[in-house]
This record gives sequence, structure tokens and C-alpha cells, in this order.
Amino acid sequence: MKRNFVYLSLIVLAGLSLIYSCSSNKAKVNPTPSTPAATVAIQNFAFVPATVNIKVGNSITWTNMDTAPHTATDLANAFDSGSLTTGKTFNFTFNTAGTYTYHCLIHSMMKTATVVVTN
Repeated sequence: MKRNFVYLSLIVLAGLSLIYSCSSNKAKVNPTPSTPAATVAIQNFAFVPATVNIKVGNSITWTNMDTAPHTATDLANAFDSGSLTTGKTFNFTFNTAGTYTYHCLIHSMMKTATVVVTN
């Protein structure tokens, strides 16, 4: 009986240790760098510039310059700023090469924009 209790205690401790290590060592998927490689203004219901070219590991900061709220939302769900009110920013670091097409979820009439990420 005592031996079973010891084994059960060891299993519980190992499980708790595993859960703690997985939850406490979560990698930051999108750490905020001190200086973005590029900036995009959301103004006059458009993304300016409409196309941005950056390298893998670089980031972009979007700033809403309009009085209406906007989003910067990737069509393939790679990133989503959520609703940005006037003056608010969103930063995203691109860790994978590719072409990312995004739009504003709130205003379907806004043209899509593109981020091209190269190695």
C-alpha cells in the first residue's frame, strides 16, 4: 500500500512538472522588437503602402490614422490585429517567408494589401 502511494505520488509530481514546464516556457510567437522593419498607415480607408517587402524575422507596425476603427487581418489567419481605434498600433514579426495578403474585417470595401517576406 505504501509503495503504491509512493508510485502514485511520483507519477503526479512528474505530470505536474511536465504541465508546469510546458506552460511556463511558452515561446513568444510574436515578440515586439524595438524598431519595426516597416510601417503601414491605415488612412483614408486604405493601407499605405499597399505592398511591403521585408526579410524573415522582421516586423511591421500598423497604425490606424483614421477616425473609424480598422483591422489588419491576414486572409490565411497568420495574424489579426483585432479592432484598432484611432492612433492604436499593431506589431507582427514574420518568421516564415511567403506572401501574406490581408484586409480590414470591418470594412470590406477596403482593398487588400500584401506583405512579401523573403529569406
